[in-house]
Amino acid sequence: MSKKNQLLTRRFVLLLLTIFVLFSPAGGWAGNALGSESKSQQRDFYETQVPHFLEQINRATYPYAHAVLAQEIEHLEYRADGSKMSQDDVYITILDEEGKRNHKVLSFHVNKAYGRLEIELCEIIRAGKRYRVDIAAHSHEEAAAGNSRNNIYNPLQKVVKVFLPGLEVGDTIHYRLNRRQFKPIIADQIYGSVLGQYDIPIHSYVFTVTTPAKTRLKWLIKAEVEGCVVFRESHLPAKEPKTIRSWTFSQVPQIVPEPQMPSFRRVAMRLLYSTLPDWPAIATWYDNLVAKKMVPGPELKKKVDQLIAGKTGDEEKMAALFYYTARKIRYLGVSGESERPGFEPHDVNLTFERRHGVCRDKAALLVSMLRLAGFKAAAVLIRVGDKLDREIPLPYFNHAIVAVLDDNGKALHFLDPTSETSRQFLPDYERECSYLIADSQNGNLALTPPVPPEKNSFILEIIDELSPAGELGGTITISCTGFNDTMMRSIMMNQSRKEQENFLKRLFLSQYSGLELYALDWSDPAERSISFTFSGKFSVMALAPLNLHSSEKTPKTRLLQPLAFMENPGLLDRWILKRADMTKRRYPLKLGYTYTTILNEHLSFNVPPKGLRLPDKTEINNEIFSQNIKFTKVKPGKLLIERRFTLKKTEVEPQYYQLLTNLQNRNQKRSLTPIEIEW
Repeated sequence: MSKKNQLLTRRFVLLLLTIFVLFSPAGGWAGNALGSESKSQQRDFYETQVPHFLEQINRATYPYAHAVLAQEIEHLEYRADGSKMSQDDVYITILDEEGKRNHKVLSFHVNKAYGRLEIELCEIIRAGKRYRVDIAAHSHEEAAAGNSRNNIYNPLQKVVKVFLPGLEVGDTIHYRLNRRQFKPIIADQIYGSVLGQYDIPIHSYVFTVTTPAKTRLKWLIKAEVEGCVVFRESHLPAKEPKTIRSWTFSQVPQIVPEPQMPSFRRVAMRLLYSTLPDWPAIATWYDNLVAKKMVPGPELKKKVDQLIAGKTGDEEKMAALFYYTARKIRYLGVSGESERPGFEPHDVNLTFERRHGVCRDKAALLVSMLRLAGFKAAAVLIRVGDKLDREIPLPYFNHAIVAVLDDNGKALHFLDPTSETSRQFLPDYERECSYLIADSQNGNLALTPPVPPEKNSFILEIIDELSPAGELGGTITISCTGFNDTMMRSIMMNQSRKEQENFLKRLFLSQYSGLELYALDWSDPAERSISFTFSGKFSVMALAPLNLHSSEKTPKTRLLQPLAFMENPGLLDRWILKRADMTKRRYPLKLGYTYTTILNEHLSFNVPPKGLRLPDKTEINNEIFSQNIKFTKVKPGKLLIERRFTLKKTEVEPQYYQLLTNLQNRNQKRSLTPIEIEW
């Protein structure tokens, strides 16, 4: 039999198995549901008739949807070695202009190091007629977007885009994909996950998995929508018996996306399945994969000796090796590994010689260097920006970093040598993310620890004086630590001196109208041995009369707006707190960072006032943040305003969201509430 005929036969078998699962009872097979029609007759009928289920998809039945997944039948057949064949048959109906915009281009990803993709069919169904899309004329293959975004070129990571010219509201897109994965990332294992909920409603989605009968497959539906999933399991007796598992998702409501929400894979209904026994099995696999690549040569040993020469403490030695790998080994490369592309690093000696590599290359190099310096270190797989479901082990990691371990194999420090501009060993955006140490004894799924808020500080010290004419003037000094430091450096690093100055001025001009900032001085953003600081002088006409209709040329009672009352005085305040821009939320709000903003304003009065009417002090402490503002009359003519804000959580659950919106309202109101001064 020719390869083409073999492929056609396999496709037919996949379709046949799916139909059996759909129409057979849960306990076993119900006979030949196809009747006496020949294969060619069935194919002609299927291709020429418009399915009846499309009659149920319209604006009346789905009044709030832009598009609807009318039907999808996806069948995967696994072999014992983890390789698989799959067919995916999809109908999507377009209900409005936004739905049309979102589906004018279909994108299909494929990693050619592991599999192949064939778009067997693409057509538009309109008014009872089918219009075939010329796939060759209206599609092209290009490098995946991540290649350029991450400075990595992977010639085998592709995306195939199919353009749908003339797509109209009311059309149904129908396409059929065939995939062949000739090797899994982890050999001899079966695993995967699929979403059973999208940002469009699902009318019907049937997902079927066929495995060898002896396969021990664990599976779980997470965030299940009640009444929307039916599971069936059947057994196919044969020379090589198989088990067929099918999940039917029907009438699934859509997810309405919210800004800064977690990924769909954390909030949507989803199916997880795996034959991997536990997370340590993945850790052992990765340890075995990278170990043979981390044998150091003499030149690398010599370099490590040079870097740690004269260093006494462990922290000092670790920092020397980290900063060398982060700054001298460029984050750049071609993903050309042979065994497991995307996971397997290049030999550490090659990375050291070339002075560039991708994340796994730099991580392997740093692990090797740390071990040479006497540290116990290991490579780490991490899911940046996300948390994996603990219940079912899946190797769905997207980054590689390093852990320095204690004598018991527990992580003491995490280091990411791809963070080239940071003074931090581990950037904040990699905190509270799922990770796995490549160590069979200690390789269990965990979360990277959050940063204590005080480690990410933005500290403002203001010394100013109010003149009799109403001018407020003085000095501002700011120092940054942690992610505040990283942010300031990242923004200013590639700017000219004048552009840097303008940026620093805008930090305050946007918060206090009319403020003039001059005589600025700031540390070199490229100098990472010290925290980033800047300072300057300022002046502003800050007084307003209490009674604008008073006949007095110099009213005895005036209003003063101190700098300490700025709505968002810190760098991260104005960036992160502004994310709370909805009335209420259904899904968590990802803030991403914890931090502390401290502002102390030492205010002097050239002419001591008779009295000051001050706002009430603020003391708030809840699950998400704390805020304290207090006033101290140091002595006649001197007032100290102390303001401290601490964001404790990187993610806010919906039940706590109102705390953030209330905070914003309070800060805005305070920025308009002056001090009343009486002379």
